[in-house]
Amino acid sequence: MISRLKHFSVFFSDEDKKNWFTIIKEIIQFSSYKKVLPTDYFRKYLYRKGVTDIKSYLSFKEFNNILLSKKLVFPVITTLLENKLIFSIMCEQYKITTPKLLGYNHKNSFFLNKKNSLVSNKKELVNFFQKIFAANKTHTIFLKPIDGISGKGCILLKQETINNQIDECAHALFNNSYIHQEYINQHHKINSIYSSSINTIRIVTYINKLNEIHVLSSFMRFGVGDKITDNTGSGGFFISVNHDTGTLEGVARQEITKGGKTFTKHPNTNIELEGFIIPYYKESCELVKLATSYFPNRIIG
Repeated sequence: MISRLKHFSVFFSDEDKKNWFTIIKEIIQFSSYKKVLPTDYFRKYLYRKGVTDIKSYLSFKEFNNILLSKKLVFPVITTLLENKLIFSIMCEQYKITTPKLLGYNHKNSFFLNKKNSLVSNKKELVNFFQKIFAANKTHTIFLKPIDGISGKGCILLKQETINNQIDECAHALFNNSYIHQEYINQHHKINSIYSSSINTIRIVTYINKLNEIHVLSSFMRFGVGDKITDNTGSGGFFISVNHDTGTLEGVARQEITKGGKTFTKHPNTNIELEGFIIPYYKESCELVKLATSYFPNRIIG
């Protein structure tokens, strides 16, 4: 309910909305055609001037029907995708390039080098991560909740500030399950746009009845402010990718619950987004198609 109120708050203050006559007409058309309340008319920014074919947008009900379809999405495969520890281990087994798994924990049981250690206080927690830093000759570790979504709960642990950070995050670590991964360096051209997070491409794949894997669409996400994740649920934004050219195109958008802002340039660096050529885009698509062959939900993304 609160998120829906945010939809309307952004809508009323949006200077890019259509005239009221058109909006009212389209709300009636959308509700009648989709047979739902018109919440998605606002959530999907269909009230904005640049949107013409409102019927081509999926309602939340239609979106969920796809996710719950037994012909397209299989719960046993989805479990492998959603559990970040299982996914990481399987990718390593199948030699699919992903950040290296350094360790993991379930509450106060911490696993490193095939050994399980009980960690009971902050001092022992600092010592555990110091071992990871030393063993992997790194100064930075990225921690993610094993069952996390939307970038929530992620921790960028730095050796130089580890004592202060453990004071802040020990409670979360001792009460949840995390994977501990290497911190990767992104391509310098992407880093120049925003360097505080790893900025990722979300690629949607589809397996047809002939078992052929296709890329349906893709978009790129960027963090903002000082966020360490690019997830839209954390305030980041997304922009479409032209699949043929591997370039960013159109206007970047935030989720409506995060303010609904649009961008043509990154707000931190003022770098133009449209036309930016994504390094190794085609190779990224091939990597995703390879991964899809091992996790064969018919639609993923």
